[in-house]
Amino acid sequence: MYQLRSYQTSLVKRAREELSKGNKGVLLVAPPGSGKSVIIAEIARLATEKQGQVLFLVHRKELVEQITQSFKNNAVDMSRAIVMTVGKVVRRLARLPVPTVIITDETHHALAKTYRKIYDYYADVPRLGFTATPWRMSGQGFTDIYSTMVEGPTVDWLIKNQSLAPYKYFMPQSIVARDELKRSSQGDFTKQSIDEALEKTIFGDVVDNYRKLANGKQAILYAHSVEYSQMFAQQFVNAGITAKHIDATSPSHERAQIIKAFRNHEIKVLCNVDLISEGFDVPDVSVIMLLRPTKSLVLHIQQAMRGMRYQPNKTAIIIDQVANALEHGLPDTPRSWSLEGKPKDAAPRLITCDFCQGAFYKWAHDENKRRICPYCSKAPAIDEDDKKERDNGKEIIQDDMAEITDIKRFNQLMLAKKNPTRSRNLSKIYDILVAQQETETRQVKWPVYRAMHLRLNQVKEIQPEELAELAARAGNSLNKITATYERVKDKHEAEAALPTLFNF
Repeated sequence: MYQLRSYQTSLVKRAREELSKGNKGVLLVAPPGSGKSVIIAEIARLATEKQGQVLFLVHRKELVEQITQSFKNNAVDMSRAIVMTVGKVVRRLARLPVPTVIITDETHHALAKTYRKIYDYYADVPRLGFTATPWRMSGQGFTDIYSTMVEGPTVDWLIKNQSLAPYKYFMPQSIVARDELKRSSQGDFTKQSIDEALEKTIFGDVVDNYRKLANGKQAILYAHSVEYSQMFAQQFVNAGITAKHIDATSPSHERAQIIKAFRNHEIKVLCNVDLISEGFDVPDVSVIMLLRPTKSLVLHIQQAMRGMRYQPNKTAIIIDQVANALEHGLPDTPRSWSLEGKPKDAAPRLITCDFCQGAFYKWAHDENKRRICPYCSKAPAIDEDDKKERDNGKEIIQDDMAEITDIKRFNQLMLAKKNPTRSRNLSKIYDILVAQQETETRQVKWPVYRAMHLRLNQVKEIQPEELAELAARAGNSLNKITATYERVKDKHEAEAALPTLFNF
C-alpha cells in the first residue's frame, strides 16, 4: 500500500467530507507531479473497503493499465472497481454494475458529450473529478458538473517542501510568430497555421539550444504534429544525438520498446505529439522541450511540468521555444482556481534574460544590490516589452555588461516620452522636463521655470509643500525656489492679462 504524504491525506479526507455533506460533485485540484494517482488509489481503496462500487473513467486506453496497476499496488478490491475508457463505458451502461462513486481522471475533459451521458445515466451517483487546471480554454468553469472544489497545495509550496523539483525556465527566441496563428472552433491553434508559421523558419536552433542548456540529459520534446515530431527527432539524430519519435498511432509493442530504451538511457530525446502529457507514465526526466504552441493552459501545464517529479538534487530544465509562457505563465505562477472559471486578473510581467534566455518574474541581486538574472547572474536582464522596444529602434540598455547607469538611462528615456502637461504633480512635471532636456528629445530651457508655468496653467497657486518638494528635487534652497516662483507667477499673470489689455 502507498504511504501518503500529509497533503495527500488531507485531500482525501476533505474530499470525503464534502461528499458526506451531500455534494454530488466534488472537484479536486492538484498540480501535476503531486501524486494524483496515489490520492485516487487511496479513495478507491477506502470506497471498496466499505463494499462500495467504483467506476473510474479515463479518456485514453493507454491509461487503463497504468491506473489498474496503481489500484492493485494500493490493495484496492478490483472485484469492486472498474477502470475503463469513457467510450467503452457509454456502450456498456446497461450492463455495468451500478457504481456508488464515479471518479474521473483529467476531468477538464468532462464536458464532452460522452462524459455527460454517463453522468446523466447515473444522475444520483456522487462523482469525484481530478484535474490540475479547472479552467476550460474559453475560461469558463465547471459549476454545471461540480458543486464544490477541494484545492491541493500550490506548485510553489510543493517545490519548497520537496514534493516537486525546482526548475529553470528558458525561452529562446520563438520560432513562431504567435500573433499570426489562427484558432480552430475548439479554441486551440490550428495545425495548418502552425505549419505555415514553421515553414517560415528553419525550426530554430532546437538542437543547439538543447546542447547549450541541457547537453547530454534525457529530454522529452513536444511537437504539434507527427510530421514535425519526426523531423525534430531526425535533426537530433543527424547531430549525433540519439532520438526517437512516438505518437498515439505507433504500435503498442513499438512504443513499449522505445519507452524501455528511453528508460535505459539508450535514447536521449523522446519526441512526441501530446502522447506524453496527461497521465502517461514515462521514466523520470529533467528536460522538457516545448515546440507546440497552444492556447490551452491545461496542455501547457501538463507538458511543461512533466520533468518536475521530485528527485534529490534535481533541477528541471524547461526550454520553451514557442513562447507559451508569455500567455500561460510559469509552472509556479500564482493562480486563483475557481469553479466559476478563469478570472481576468493580469498575470505577472515575465522577464527574459538577454544572455541565457532564462524566463522569470523576480530579479536576483548581487552584493552591490544590482539586479541580475537568477540563472546566469549577469546584469541587466531585459524583459519582453524591452525587447520589443529595442526591435522598434528605441534606445534601451545595449552593453552586454551594462552598469546601473544604463538602467538610469533607460528610465530617463521612458520618462522623457511622457507628456508633462498631463501631470498635476509639480515635481513629476519637473522630472519629465529634465529627462526631455537631458535626453535631447526636446529643446527645453530652464525646467524649474517651465514646470512652474505648466503647473500654474492648472491652478492659480502653487502650494508651499509643492515648492519644498521641488526644491529638494532640484537641489536648490527653498528661498531660491520661492523667489523664482514669485517671478514666474508675476510673469504668468501678466501673460494671462494680455488678451484683456488689448481688448478694446
